[in-house]
Amino acid sequence: MSKKVYEVATKVDQDLKAKFQEAEKRNVSIQDFIQDFIQQFVSDQTKKAYITDLKNFFDFLKKGDVHVHHPDQIKGHHFQFYRDELIENGYSSATINRRLVAIRSFIKWAMACKLIDYNPLDVVKLPKVQTESPTLAFDDDEVIKMINSPDDSTMTGATHKLVMILLFSLGLRRSELVNITVDDLRKERKHWAIRIKGKGGKERHLPLAPPVLEAIKENTDKRATFGVQYSPGDYLLCTQKTRYKNTPMSGTTVYRIIEKYAKACGINKKVSPHSCRATAISHLLDTQKTPIRDVAIFAGHSKITTTERYDKRREGLDNSAAYDIDYKSEKVS
Repeated sequence: MSKKVYEVATKVDQDLKAKFQEAEKRNVSIQDFIQDFIQQFVSDQTKKAYITDLKNFFDFLKKGDVHVHHPDQIKGHHFQFYRDELIENGYSSATINRRLVAIRSFIKWAMACKLIDYNPLDVVKLPKVQTESPTLAFDDDEVIKMINSPDDSTMTGATHKLVMILLFSLGLRRSELVNITVDDLRKERKHWAIRIKGKGGKERHLPLAPPVLEAIKENTDKRATFGVQYSPGDYLLCTQKTRYKNTPMSGTTVYRIIEKYAKACGINKKVSPHSCRATAISHLLDTQKTPIRDVAIFAGHSKITTTERYDKRREGLDNSAAYDIDYKSEKVS
């Protein structure tokens, strides 16, 4: 604990402590704690930066249906999932480290103020973020095993299977996947295509190869057998718990799906949804020998140098890289 944080903690009067202890009873927002936390800083710019970074973290948790009202509700795995999300979405090392430092500082302050009994982040061993952190991709046989692993006779299994087919076939970011709505599926000239809402509000349209289109149709039919029909604007993917009110599947759920089936298939390496994206991009560069510019468009990379990081090596829908992916599709049932 820094001297500055300790000094702030010792100045907390009894009324403030009582406020903290009664927080959950009064349903106080986490924003109240953040406001108290930033009072230790003099610069308005520093205060604003901490507010922004902490807001981003708690907004991320809300998307996973985790609503934090008090610092003692923050868990180590929340921190871990958030870090993975930042890496997956391509943030720079500087940005990732700054955001994580903000969370760590907030937790240390909460400990100093006796709001929590221990630091939940101490149990999380996080390697230092590297500028080009390598993501382990799957090989073709692992892809086939993963896709065929869910029990698609159930709605949950069918949804999990579709999650993996979309990730492996379209190379989507986790945030792009969960934000797909039925309105994003459309016929464009002779192509069935899907609109992807990428980073920075940038959109790209990818054609749906026949196996992917068929997987979407099968999932839609499966929903119908359970009495769940799509309406305009509905999210394509939603969790078992919330499918009737059509709340989007959380990024954390996607992460757990990939971990679950990788483990079930005996894949003993650190994987994440970004591993699926890396697999698709690397497959195009290495196996299909697709031109790197086409792969960059497919992946939604604004810079070719980003695509080159996947270095194991069209503009219109007619020549899109999405049609080049073929994971021995005849084996996929």
